[in-house]
Amino acid sequence: MIVANDDKAENFNLGEAFLQRQVALSRELEIPLKFTTHPTTIGDGSEANWQRMLSSFLPRRYAIGPIFALDAVGGQSQQIDMAVYDQQYSPLWFEIAGKLFVPIESVYAAFEVKQKITKAHLAYAATKVESVRQLTRTSERIVDFRGVHEGAQPGERPIIGGILALNSAWSGGLTGETGRGNIEALTGNRHLDIGIALTDAAFDNVPEGANRMLKPGLSFSKPGTQLIYFVMHLFRRLQASGTALAVDLTVYERALDAADPDAHPDMDPGHVQTNDKTC
Repeated sequence: MIVANDDKAENFNLGEAFLQRQVALSRELEIPLKFTTHPTTIGDGSEANWQRMLSSFLPRRYAIGPIFALDAVGGQSQQIDMAVYDQQYSPLWFEIAGKLFVPIESVYAAFEVKQKITKAHLAYAATKVESVRQLTRTSERIVDFRGVHEGAQPGERPIIGGILALNSAWSGGLTGETGRGNIEALTGNRHLDIGIALTDAAFDNVPEGANRMLKPGLSFSKPGTQLIYFVMHLFRRLQASGTALAVDLTVYERALDAADPDAHPDMDPGHVQTNDKTC
């Protein structure tokens, strides 16, 4: 017997819900949604605020924060203001003086945080991103219920690069001829994929042949939607990246084979330091 339900389903206004989510995200940044009417009063837009906002939106599998990336052959990136990296499968080996060093295989995205997007700041962000992309990535085989499979090639997992800022330097904004031209001028390892000037617009810049899930070209947010546009397009980029590369521990372990424990007597269990005297 089929029982009829007289209660009519309520419509869900998805567009309005997205705008309300944007309001919540702006609170995480500690910047009111009406920031565009008073651009001089929006504060510094600190890295901590950007980190909190992104953490409130992205799935928990992603870790977010400032890092240095490193590789198995001794390479190291410049300091990255805001990175998105794997939290589920990544070994986080080193934290030195409060600075986190993450294996390059685990890094999904690298962002520079600035007060304003200018030509110089775009170039500076591109240099930071390039220092990450130039590192050597390994790829170990994957084990699942179906057996052992070859891991993805690093070229199949491009590292996302971008910039986070509060405003832009040009009268025409990011979408004007000057802004667009400066974004498009950065190519190769210096290409910037995505970014936002909070009082202006967000952009998504997909190079040709980058990923068949993504449509090539430079696109911008509609007025008033830049924050929700940015986080949704960033998540779309992360979806297209798939899972982080599996770290090939045999390559990293070669550095351990070359290390000399005798040069570090404090690592010898026979040497215990007490009151600056060896027992």
